[in-house]
Amino acid sequence: TLIDTETLFNEAGVEACAALGLSVPLAFFETLAGIHDEERVRLIEAQVGKPLDAKAFFAEWDRRGSERMARGVPVKAGAVELLTHLRARGLPLALATSSRRGPGHEKLALAGLDHFFDAVITFDDVAAAKPAPDAYLAAAAALGQPPGACVAFEDSEPGATSAFAAGCIVVQIPDIHAALGTHAHFIAPSLIEGARMAGLIGTEGI
Repeated sequence: TLIDTETLFNEAGVEACAALGLSVPLAFFETLAGIHDEERVRLIEAQVGKPLDAKAFFAEWDRRGSERMARGVPVKAGAVELLTHLRARGLPLALATSSRRGPGHEKLALAGLDHFFDAVITFDDVAAAKPAPDAYLAAAAALGQPPGACVAFEDSEPGATSAFAAGCIVVQIPDIHAALGTHAHFIAPSLIEGARMAGLIGTEGI
């Protein structure tokens, strides 16, 4: 939602599968957006019809993803401006991600966004990953806020489902796939417009 790494990591994932002798179409890998890694492995196995060595896959995927991110991590338009504005207003910020702890923190650091957040909740920090509400419930608790007082920004359907189930106000910004909007209070074309819809930005802008 904040970092434009979906295409980057989808391509790295396809390459990682190929390195393990598995042919996985990019179009299929793109359907795994927002899905946690254990479920991703299960779906890849179903796609190729054979077991996947999860440890080897993640090691190869992380390595290839890190190599690509080392060349530069693209940040979504308006992300830095919005985070800076929210920080200036004194609002607490948390990140709830389906990424594992290591890759999740690496992405944030390489993008230069890690200093904005009071808490980072990853796949390794919850009992049940998105679309279960655990990540957002943990994020709200870490900020000392009730979920209903939190605005969640999401791009994927599993993420929006998770935030909605937790009781957050959900702003969905579609990425590769169009948003269904079933679990979103607002659907926006950009982070800035979504923040304006949710009342985080006034008419005067940032």
